Amino acid sequence: MRALDSLDTLDVFGTHGALPIALAGSVLVVIAWGLGSLFGHGRRTALWVAMLTCLAVIGWLTIGLTVVTHTGGTGGVNLTPGQEIQRALETGAREPWMNLIGNIVLFIPFGTVAALLTRSGLVLRVLTGTALGAALSTLIEATQYLLGRVADVDDIILNTAGAFLGALAAALVLALGAGDGSGRGRGARSAA
Repeated sequence: MRALDSLDTLDVFGTHGALPIALAGSVLVVIAWGLGSLFGHGRRTALWVAMLTCLAVIGWLTIGLTVVTHTGGTGGVNLTPGQEIQRALETGAREPWMNLIGNIVLFIPFGTVAALLTRSGLVLRVLTGTALGAALSTLIEATQYLLGRVADVDDIILNTAGAFLGALAAALVLALGAGDGSGRGRGARSAA
């Protein structure tokens, strides 16, 4: 997806850069969820608002900035898994590392919210968050290709890894907190 690559003419750490937008987007997801819960709109409604916020941030960073900053081109496809990841690891240059980390971090909130929206089961939550992250990333890569950018399988791998990490974290927190729908936490509280 190269969320950070689409900023060729922008300073990554500047006011219009991807990093501040990604950080602000993550904060918006937390605020959306918190406000929805605080004002009694229910946990699920708040989570859906958080999901829409995730999608808006991801959409802006991957497609919106491409439309705004991309000067055209024929596009291309990289179907060699690990090629860009290896380049980042070997070169040690800042840009490939920012791309690597940015593609993972961008999808962590998405995977988290997707897992929280899944009704039960640690494994189902992780699989749902991961699969939806992979599907969204694939859709974005196809769209970027149609817009004249390079579609890269490594971006799908990295985005999916981010969605997996977010989904795993959320599923583990829910399972450990007995909020996984199994009734263990409620039964323990009512027995006390």
